[in-house]
Amino acid sequence: MSNLKQVLAEIDLLKAKLDSLLPMKREDEERLWKKFRLEWNYNSNHIEGNTLTYGQTELLLIFDKTTGDHDMREYEEMKAHDVAIKKVVEYANDKSRDLAEADIRELNKLILVRPFWSDAITTDGQPTRKLIQPGEYKKQPNSVRLQNGEIFHYASPEETPAKMEQLIQWYRQVSTDEKIHPVEVAARLHYDFVRIHPFDDSNGRTARLLMNYVLLRAGFPPVVIKTDDKRSYLTALNRADSGDLDSFISYIGKMSLWSLNMSLKAVLGQDIGELGDVEKEIELWNKGLRSKKVQPKSWSSLSQSIDSAGKAIQSLTKKIESKFGHLSEIKVEILMFSGFHDANRKESNVNLRNLGVYFDRFYEMLKLQDKKIRSSKIDVNLLDIVNSITLVYVFEGFSNKGGDVLVYRLPVHISFDKFTYSFATQPEVVLEKRYSDPWLETDTSLLSEYCLANIFQAFRSHEKS
Repeated sequence: MSNLKQVLAEIDLLKAKLDSLLPMKREDEERLWKKFRLEWNYNSNHIEGNTLTYGQTELLLIFDKTTGDHDMREYEEMKAHDVAIKKVVEYANDKSRDLAEADIRELNKLILVRPFWSDAITTDGQPTRKLIQPGEYKKQPNSVRLQNGEIFHYASPEETPAKMEQLIQWYRQVSTDEKIHPVEVAARLHYDFVRIHPFDDSNGRTARLLMNYVLLRAGFPPVVIKTDDKRSYLTALNRADSGDLDSFISYIGKMSLWSLNMSLKAVLGQDIGELGDVEKEIELWNKGLRSKKVQPKSWSSLSQSIDSAGKAIQSLTKKIESKFGHLSEIKVEILMFSGFHDANRKESNVNLRNLGVYFDRFYEMLKLQDKKIRSSKIDVNLLDIVNSITLVYVFEGFSNKGGDVLVYRLPVHISFDKFTYSFATQPEVVLEKRYSDPWLETDTSLLSEYCLANIFQAFRSHEKS
């Protein structure tokens, strides 16, 4: 018996055993689908470069929360892929309709969400850029450079519509042929789709969605290609490219065995956690930490963060003046505090147009104090002491209907701690940044919106009093 026949025979035995134990209890069915859903989303996206860990994927999809330490697009593509999975289940459960090209385009559109620009290479290997249009067949070649340096060419844009039509016709013919195993149909559809590569992006994820559409429609659990088995997956695809399609079908069959065994455990009420899951999660978590290692405060990072804070405060002050300057006299008081007993400095007559100079003075003061400490041989590292700046925006002169004059003080406390620096309006922390994090425009906007909201509330309350 060939390897492929042996794998398919084993699949049939497990499937028959599973069918004999059905229906599954509702709670077992729910925990099994949760397992498949998380594994499918995590692994299919991780293969394509998404860096969310399994735990972060679960946090996002099950609890709708994020850790906030990844690019927003990674969160978006994970949620979009989850929506696409739900659409595949919907298609598979509707026995009254056949798979159509429009369905495949819809899946790709769901995954990609919106148009974006991407790097690419021309047919002669030259770098270029192209606009990715979700759900639309490619209009330019999407050749890829292999590890050996050669260019691999998929179907041309001109060939793609006809080849996709042929693929759908082929599937409709074989999907009702009981002599062809569903796993074989699923693997073949996956492979032929990838060979066409009809879209500019997410062909791999779309191929795996189509493969599982076939399996779910035939009553099989979905296949999950594990990210740590990516090399074997690609090797099986390469063997198919060289004419050995059975190797790829056999590979998909072995992955189907994992899904069937997981389903059998669930229907028997057994634990469906896998040995090593915790160790793998910890390893992934550690990798994430190594790539985002939190650096302690240094003179260099302190200088950069003080500069970023100064620019953010200057931007905030301009907005405050533009929104409330015509209603009230605005003053700013600054207290600079290094944490060392003689390093306090208070500035009352502050120039609102050039707040950056005060942040420069703060850094100069810290360096001077550090020099004094070192020369006196005191066993103190100034960087270990909490350094801070407190600005107090003072508003006076706005009167209500009763003639009472508003006197409102908004403190903004900026603290430079060992690993992070933060902005707070007592007692609430508005924004916290690591020294290694770049300052973003959204950070400035967040700080401004929070402070402006507090000021506006004070004016409105005084107006109504």
